Formats: sequence, C-alpha cells, structure tokens
Amino acid sequence: MNWKLLLVAVFVCGLLFGAVSYAAVSSIVQIRNVGTIRAVGVEVYSDESLEQILNEVSWGTLNPGEYKSVTAWIKNTGNDAQKLILWTEGWEPVEAQNSITLTWNYNNEWIEAGSAIAVTFTLAVDAEISGVESFYFDIWIKGVA
Repeated sequence: MNWKLLLVAVFVCGLLFGAVSYAAVSSIVQIRNVGTIRAVGVEVYSDESLEQILNEVSWGTLNPGEYKSVTAWIKNTGNDAQKLILWTEGWEPVEAQNSITLTWNYNNEWIEAGSAIAVTFTLAVDAEISGVESFYFDIWIKGVA
C-alpha cells in the first residue's frame, strides 16, 4: 500500500471539508441588538408582578430572516385612562432601520390609571439584510389621553 498517496488523499479531503465548512459558516451573518426603552407617562416591566423595570431589551443574536419576541407589561402611571403609542429612533447604524422592524401586539385599548397590560414586542430582521453586524436603537412608548 502506498502510504504517501493515502496521506495526500486524507490531507486533500481534510482541506476540502474545511473549505466547505468555512464557506457554510461564513455565509451566516449574525445580528446582535439591544433596544433601550424610553417611556413617557407609563412604566415598562419585564414581569407580570410589576417589580422589574425593563430599561432595555437584549434581543440576543438573530440571523437574517429571523425574528424574536419579548413580552413586557406596561403600566399607566398617569391620572387618566390612556392609550399607547410606539416609535423607534436613534438607530445605529442608520441603515439598520431599513432592514429591521419592531412591531407589537397592542390593540389600541384604553388603559385605566394605575392598571397594566401585557404586550409582545417582535423584532424582525429582513432576510436580505447586509452590512449590519450589530445595532441599537431607542424604543419609545408613550401614554396619551
């Protein structure tokens, strides 16, 4: 048996396997994000018992085409019933806002003073995103009468 030929064959197979593995892994772009919560007239909590203020959402790592949901509890700290509005700003990098969207399941209901409701925020990353490796933005939630 020709040991040299066998060693060369094993070496070449290893190189091919390594190249294919590298190509597969390098084509996966993972997106990391943190959204800072800014609240006006309301307080945002991470727990139903309203004990842990939620100042930021750490979305973890997302791949293109993926989404992640987080539930929060929003308490009306005003003196009158309120509805909620949501918007984002302060995107870094600015280009991220073209391929990443934040939605929620809030259905425009009135929230009595001192009451809280659960909402689910969903962050979705477009499958065609490119050039964004990490980002952050502000999540604004405002109570309006």
